[in-house]
Amino acid sequence: MDQINKIALIGGFRSLGGSLIWPFIGFALYKVYGFSLDFVSIFYLIQASVNIIGSISGGIITDFLGRKNTMTISIILSSLALFLAYLINLPIPIAGLILLQTYFNNVYNISSTAIVGDIYKGANNLVKAFSRQRVGINAGWAVGPLIGGYIFTTFGFRLLLLVSSVIILVSIPLIKLLPDFKGEGSILSFNINRDFLMFLIPTFLTFIIVGQLGFGILTYYNTVLHFTEFQVGILFAINGIMIVAFQDLMGRFINKRIKLISIGMIIYGLGYFSIALVTNFYLASLDIVVITIAEMIVTPLSQAIANSLASQRSRGRQMGLYSMVTGIGRIIGSSLISELMSYYIYTPTILWGIISSFGFISSVLYYIFLKKIKNVI
Repeated sequence: MDQINKIALIGGFRSLGGSLIWPFIGFALYKVYGFSLDFVSIFYLIQASVNIIGSISGGIITDFLGRKNTMTISIILSSLALFLAYLINLPIPIAGLILLQTYFNNVYNISSTAIVGDIYKGANNLVKAFSRQRVGINAGWAVGPLIGGYIFTTFGFRLLLLVSSVIILVSIPLIKLLPDFKGEGSILSFNINRDFLMFLIPTFLTFIIVGQLGFGILTYYNTVLHFTEFQVGILFAINGIMIVAFQDLMGRFINKRIKLISIGMIIYGLGYFSIALVTNFYLASLDIVVITIAEMIVTPLSQAIANSLASQRSRGRQMGLYSMVTGIGRIIGSSLISELMSYYIYTPTILWGIISSFGFISSVLYYIFLKKIKNVI
């Protein structure tokens, strides 16, 4: 089995366990445990701080311990955090343990991204490799939210914590089959170039809009259009199934077409603005198709560009910074939509118009950036 197929399979098991609960965390805090939308917004802001700590320290850990050890340790500790949340089952401890699990998720994501960059060289190979990795990851996402939505609706959020903690452990034996890589030099030396830092600006804006595929969509559709958690789980499953079925094909199409990331962000903006026009489940399903097409274009190109601009000796640390920016973007996106919903949840053109603007702005910034560094990648 090729190394990237092993990585994709590991990512599939890992994402299956994670996607059981991730789309429902903010919603559970709001609906199940009785926290206000303001608290949910604060929770996501705290999660952003945890993301910063996890990304920086995770990058250092990845270079120091090696990719394989870091992936294994982070999975075990993430599982333990979820299991403790299941046992304790009290609102504040659950929120705290989910934040702890967020930390270990960040560490895992950095190590799994870095190992792809270590094995495959050049932007074109990286686009194809990250596309294949996403096939595995989204195989988990294709069924995880659907199963999670069913368990949530039928048995409650607590059981989700237990099931997720068990499933994510399945991938550990597969990690032992991978080659290992470590960083070099001082663990505090990042060796970051200016182009990499400039790339992080549109990346941050990108992941504000990417982060809406979770709390934002679930809460809006449940509150305004009265979709059940299971119905929204079906929407998430459409997203995952499309990526499993078509990401490899899309990877071949976008390979050597790095500038298509700008087009992808325009599609993202249109897809999220169109949520304001959705009136039933069928239109919501069609709109998630548009959003998924944007995701299949943008995400592997973003990962490929970031890895192309990073050096192997500090790849873990630089991917830590990339992970920090993408993670903060997602969390700020969730926090922002939570705050905006307090005022505009029944004024969808304003609500989703603000969110979609991040897609259009980042599209312009990507275009300017890629014109400048076209000879670098």
